[in-house]
Amino acid sequence: MKDLYIVDGYNFIFNYYKAKKPKNFRTKKISNYITNDDLNYLREKLVRDLTQYKNYTGCSLIVVFDAKKSANLEQNKQKIDSIEVIYSKSGQTADSVVEKLVYGNEKFERIFVVTSDYMQQKVVFRQNVYRKSIREFSIELDVLKKKIREKLKIYKQDVKKSFYLIEKRVDKKTRDRLEAVRKMKAQHGKYEQERN
Repeated sequence: MKDLYIVDGYNFIFNYYKAKKPKNFRTKKISNYITNDDLNYLREKLVRDLTQYKNYTGCSLIVVFDAKKSANLEQNKQKIDSIEVIYSKSGQTADSVVEKLVYGNEKFERIFVVTSDYMQQKVVFRQNVYRKSIREFSIELDVLKKKIREKLKIYKQDVKKSFYLIEKRVDKKTRDRLEAVRKMKAQHGKYEQERN
């Protein structure tokens, strides 16, 4: 069976984007300057990026977001672009959801837990369960996105080559002959219309 990746969503967002925060911010905590709209955008972006990763590698992917401070009495599960997205219930940490997922998915050859939470890395480590730091996984993700962009660029170039106009594919002499035929047909068409 294929690999399973379980991503600690907020851990990824806060660690990955922490490196990208503007240097003029005095606060060290990224959550102090991210608005709810920013957070929604970052969650959606993460799911889009993970979808590309899943489609390219063929792995299964689950992203877990911590909703322990919310009023959700139940765990919320959604499928977004073939990615399983789980929000923990009130009072439940994403870490505990990740642990249950790790121990409840024996059918996979390998399970990768993507987090930079040191305690989480220690708790989930066992046979066939591997941990990847946010830094390590984000490098993989960036390399993969670059490969996809390069493939798209090549594809677009190939498409452009296959859709050249006839004027660009034939020599001038042939274009002149074709133009003469077109004019003769146009004149013949006018003659036929006048006759009827």
